[in-house]
Amino acid sequence: MASLSRAELADLPELMDLENRLFTSDCISRRQFRYLLTKANGIAVKLTENHTLYGYMVLLKRKRCSNLRVYSICVDESVQQRGFGRVLLDYAEEVAVRDKHSSVTLEVSENNSAAIKFYQAGGYCLTGRKIRYYEDGSTALLFKKNINQVSEQ
Repeated sequence: MASLSRAELADLPELMDLENRLFTSDCISRRQFRYLLTKANGIAVKLTENHTLYGYMVLLKRKRCSNLRVYSICVDESVQQRGFGRVLLDYAEEVAVRDKHSSVTLEVSENNSAAIKFYQAGGYCLTGRKIRYYEDGSTALLFKKNINQVSEQ
């Protein structure tokens, strides 16, 4: 069974390995990952099963901003279609509710049709585009999911 836990600096080699295997451009550098794990205003989580890293997600929070941003999400190709991506996004939405964010936002390459379908199936709506945003010249599609806050009584 897969489990989520906070990613630590000691996880950096495995995180870098997964990042470099799955992404061919716009990869997070070792320096950037180190910052995200130690200093960024956010949360980095890893998804493991039987002590093997199969995914991670980095969430960023900005002061005076009601959105929680999925900065990066990654699931190993060998376990895609097993619901691990859903586990990660569910966690992002739980954090958004817990920390009183009104929405979760993310961006994805227009060329990543599987991820686009996945986000749309999860209730994420296209809100905009960033033309030629990625290193390969592709456009970023911006997605957002509004989070219904449970009123405290």
